[in-house]
Amino acid sequence: MYNLYKKKNPQFYLLIFFLINFNHNIFSQTIYDSFEAVYKNSPVLKSNRLKLEALNEEIAKVLSKKRPHINLYSTIGSDKTKTINTSKIESTKNNNPKTINLEVSQNLYDSGRTKFDLNKTDSLILAKRAELLHEEQAIFLKSADSYLTLLATIEIHKLAKSNLKVLRRYYDATKSRFDVGEATTTDLALSKAKFLNGQSDEIKARGDIEIEKSRFYSIVGEEASNKLKFPNTEIKIPEKLKFLLRDTLKENPKIIEHGLKKKSAFADISLSASKLLPQLDLNFTAQNAWAPNTFFEEYENYKVELSLNIPLYSGGYNYSDVRQKKKNAIQSSKYYDYIIKNTLKESEVLWFKKKSLESQVSSLKATINANIMALEGIKKEAEVGARTILNILDAEQDVLEEKVDLVRLKKDIFYNSFSILAQTGKLNAKDLNLKVNLYDKNKHYLEIKKIWLGFVQ
Repeated sequence: MYNLYKKKNPQFYLLIFFLINFNHNIFSQTIYDSFEAVYKNSPVLKSNRLKLEALNEEIAKVLSKKRPHINLYSTIGSDKTKTINTSKIESTKNNNPKTINLEVSQNLYDSGRTKFDLNKTDSLILAKRAELLHEEQAIFLKSADSYLTLLATIEIHKLAKSNLKVLRRYYDATKSRFDVGEATTTDLALSKAKFLNGQSDEIKARGDIEIEKSRFYSIVGEEASNKLKFPNTEIKIPEKLKFLLRDTLKENPKIIEHGLKKKSAFADISLSASKLLPQLDLNFTAQNAWAPNTFFEEYENYKVELSLNIPLYSGGYNYSDVRQKKKNAIQSSKYYDYIIKNTLKESEVLWFKKKSLESQVSSLKATINANIMALEGIKKEAEVGARTILNILDAEQDVLEEKVDLVRLKKDIFYNSFSILAQTGKLNAKDLNLKVNLYDKNKHYLEIKKIWLGFVQ
């Protein structure tokens, strides 16, 4: 083996490739592994990142209004002149006039139009960033649900397999007792029915695993391992409801997004109003013209001028635009208030659900312990003939169903904790310390903001 590795035999690399690609199920997979996978693979995240970068270009468009505008254009033509004088002598001149024109304009004052447009656009970009964070959290929650559901399904299948072994053992014991006349036909039939039900439950649980694996792959973009496990540490969430509501109000990406959209809507009012005010521009024009065989061979003209534009009347369009933007801002403000109220209520519901789930777990654990003790008692009573095998099977089923319920409750508790984490804006790659290349939301924006010419990759 040493020589195989040392010589870097191709077989060694084939072996590694086989282990990675075909034996994925032998490795354990945490829920954070699924977060990392979906962060890398999600087409939704990739699409929304591109949408953000497309929106960043609006900044360049706004800034262009305060930068010089330069135009260069030229003309070339053909001009033929034919004259006949009184002595019928013809004269023909062929001209090929050419012109080159250079125009440069620079805005000097726009009544704050660019400033308001920047405020509006910056707010929209920041809102889009918050929306991207919201989408990231939504995808993490979706993958968490898939992971935890698959894990619970695997655990339930283990319980079903264990139960099936018990049911088979009791069924075989009942058949043996029936053969020697110690059990009735009814006992045998009931024991067989329970065994067949257990067999059906095991088959269903096995099928559920395959269904959930397919769902996991469609969400996460990678195959699921058979070795999943619940998080070994408690999810860090606010200790009290008031802290949760405080963090929700401050950090929830949905609240932040609509707060910024409200800000953008009010900036849009100022932008529309600024279009009713004067604009001052500095213009420079240079012209060079050639016209052979004319009274001038070459002509040059240079012109510098100040241009003042004062909107007086546009058919009522600008005033209508201002009124419209005011209505939009009022609507945005009211919707922002609704989002705050609704999101805080969601956090409150999640908090009380957490408390309810924790109480259910405590109660169910106590019930399971009590029923296990009862089961042991029934087994002892059955040994002296005070109980039947069917009594034992009924007690076994009660314990099984409660263990299944406990697995589902455990799944719900973890999903609830991740949901609470999302309400505070902390269910993201950075705060979870995921081992991924974090997407820099600011990098492309800064590149766009400072570039005057050309393209940004």
